[in-house]
Amino acid sequence: MMPDIFMDLLIKELNSISSEVMGIENNLIGLDDDVNKLWIKINASGGFTKAVAVDGGLQEVKLSNGYSLSMARAIAVNNMGMESIRAVKASLFPESSPGGILTMGMLEVEVALRAINEYGGLRFILMDGSLFAKILEALHIILLGRNIGEIYAIPEAVNLVNATSKLINEAFKRGVRLLFISKDNSLRVYKEYLILRRLSESKNTRLRDLANDGLNYYSVTWSRILRARFFKLMKSLSVSEESQLISMLLNQSVSDSIILTSSLRRINLNHGMVKPMIISGGLSPRLSRLTELDLESLIEKRLNESLIMRGIKPSLDPSTLINLPQIALTYVAVSRDDSPILVEIPIRGGGFLQRPRIRNPVDVSELIEVSGPIISDYVDPIRYNGLLTLAHVYANFTVNQLSEYIAMLQNKLGLRFSRRLGLTIL
Repeated sequence: MMPDIFMDLLIKELNSISSEVMGIENNLIGLDDDVNKLWIKINASGGFTKAVAVDGGLQEVKLSNGYSLSMARAIAVNNMGMESIRAVKASLFPESSPGGILTMGMLEVEVALRAINEYGGLRFILMDGSLFAKILEALHIILLGRNIGEIYAIPEAVNLVNATSKLINEAFKRGVRLLFISKDNSLRVYKEYLILRRLSESKNTRLRDLANDGLNYYSVTWSRILRARFFKLMKSLSVSEESQLISMLLNQSVSDSIILTSSLRRINLNHGMVKPMIISGGLSPRLSRLTELDLESLIEKRLNESLIMRGIKPSLDPSTLINLPQIALTYVAVSRDDSPILVEIPIRGGGFLQRPRIRNPVDVSELIEVSGPIISDYVDPIRYNGLLTLAHVYANFTVNQLSEYIAMLQNKLGLRFSRRLGLTIL
């Protein structure tokens, strides 16, 4: 084995990053009290009975012809003594394409749908990952994606949106509770809400109006126009708390998880949840103003681009996008020494593409009801949920498995892999 001659340099870099993160956690620019007030104290209660947990795994290896071989898989495990449900898909994509991750997401939805149909008496489906992030990524590719890799992946994005819509509708119909649970995430919903609320109280009319405008979109940082307006205004302000808040608003490394974790330590809270919020909104200010006819025309144009690129024109009814639900979310504190867990549920009715009203925490009783069992099922930062941990262990590709798959693909199918990959597994 070759010695690692970069370790000393890497340690210096990691120490620098650690100091930066700690600096952010310890300096919330006067938002401490606002963050602390978000928490509601709750206790562990019950557990998830008659439940299924779903997770997926993805490995992509570069071939010598420049393409990536994507190997995606997903599994639904349960606590009812039933056989697990599995799905696998192998595909070829351009190296820069998000097609692989979209395919994995589609397989996760597929095994969840099968669980609803095959398991009698099912009460809960615990999906790994953020529903908001998955829908957002797929819609971005379908409606806004510009590079070749994104356009190439339009069929996979359409498949994921269609399947997700079907899963949500079927769960509502069968009375199955669908929960999306994320241990590690980078959402900035509450961070943006708290900062924009504070800036909306500014004596500076331009800043106050811009902050109120920002509250009307699900994310400031995803809108190039709003991002540029905030940056320009920040440059015109003298160094002040308001300019620092704008800087934090635009800083992508400051997430909900960072500010909420630091809050848990300050208030010494072990178990709780933040006041739920319902989110929705167009992908951009321009898309938020589209009529249903405009949306239909845009979808047709984008599907034709897919046809030109791949010879595939997937089917997507505009009503599917229009009827995508709004999403209620919260963060559940399971230990003051661990980051909180993101929990999301779809809300009946459409509205995801609509421009939201001013965002505010709301009472979502279903999220309050499931937070107790999430706390009850928590073991430690790795095994934050027993069923989801089991699903992850099965779905995740190990290094040994990847080496075996590559050897099999070379020997039996004659595929040639990139030189760098060959050096990596030597």
